[in-house]
Amino acid sequence: MALGTGCCSILVLAAVALFGTVGVHSPAMAQVKAPAKSKLKPAVKADPTDNVADQLNAKWQQDNGAYSGFTQAAPAVVPVSFATPAVTNDWGDQLVSRAMTYLGTPYRYGGTSPSTGFDCSGFVYYLYGAVFGQRIPRMPHDMAREGTPVARSDLMKGDLVLFGYRGTFTHMGIYAGNDQFVHATHRGSPVMVTNLDADYYRARYITAIRLSPR
Repeated sequence: MALGTGCCSILVLAAVALFGTVGVHSPAMAQVKAPAKSKLKPAVKADPTDNVADQLNAKWQQDNGAYSGFTQAAPAVVPVSFATPAVTNDWGDQLVSRAMTYLGTPYRYGGTSPSTGFDCSGFVYYLYGAVFGQRIPRMPHDMAREGTPVARSDLMKGDLVLFGYRGTFTHMGIYAGNDQFVHATHRGSPVMVTNLDADYYRARYITAIRLSPR
């Protein structure tokens, strides 16, 4: 009798070990390549070219005051071949390469600097200043107005992908090729690379734009 009880106990423990951690995946679990929390970058050593971005960020903060959040916009998606002539992609490679150097940088709502953290549009805004010395709009809906809509089938490195709900942009990132994008994620998570087909983002994909540097 004791032997039978012991065997049952072992089977119960094995079942708990096998099934105990199974649960429903949250949006955060749709992410890929996320560094462990202990490896998040507290700050990024300044790059000489970051000075331009810092100046542009400071000017934006001075002109606009507190961070105002997202507002609604939803431009139509049309094939890029009908919207613009053929576009070279060297600038897209530069943008993505630089973005990858900030993987692991913490998220910060309203953040526009690697020394303090980024939010999603602040990350894009910062990179255009750092890589191209260009001041672009700070908010996603304004970026969308200045960019050229791009169909998903025409995405190129450096294109901006926008997500949201009922036409309101709530998130954005930079297309990195191979159906992946690099982005400042959300509170508690860092800059990382995620697949466009991850459940959370596939359901919220709205459009993409090409904001070529001037």
